[in-house]
Amino acid sequence: MPIRNSLRRIARNDDTEFSHQSILHVMEKFVKSVNTMDETILVPCRLMDLKVGDELDPTTKNDSGHTVKELLRAADLFKVYTMIHDVKGDLVWGRGTTSKRQGHIRRPSTASVASSSSLTSDSESEGGTETDSGIEEVQDVNFSDRTELVASDFRMHLAGLTNSLKQMTEAAQYLTSRYQHDIGGP
Repeated sequence: MPIRNSLRRIARNDDTEFSHQSILHVMEKFVKSVNTMDETILVPCRLMDLKVGDELDPTTKNDSGHTVKELLRAADLFKVYTMIHDVKGDLVWGRGTTSKRQGHIRRPSTASVASSSSLTSDSESEGGTETDSGIEEVQDVNFSDRTELVASDFRMHLAGLTNSLKQMTEAAQYLTSRYQHDIGGP
């Protein structure tokens, strides 16, 4: 129950008691940035047809937000907004509930469908029924070595999640300031 209360506090923007190195602190900062973005961007369709780093981008005149520009070079601002908003929904409410809650249907791209069918045919042609869990098969290793492997994998994924959340936090902050600039706000 304490984790659930912590996530509720994160979603409501209440003060929390996490270390600055904690994933919960990074999650809290991300959710707060997205909430600020949502409070600022009242008409998301104004982001359509705008790109990161285009001629209207105020960050091209100074160096603030340059990591966002590098990461999302020429990305459509509305798509970035939608992606960040959906990720926050997945984080707070669970994966797969975002599209139902928002009332629109996601359709897989033709590239991803072709890619997944290609993977299916490749695996069928190999004739194997092996699945890849992401953890290498360890047969002759004692129990403590396996637990160390699982712990190592967890730390690697946790570092990746932390990095991704930090990047999306920067992107949400960029969208907030970009929207304010484009509509002539503070």
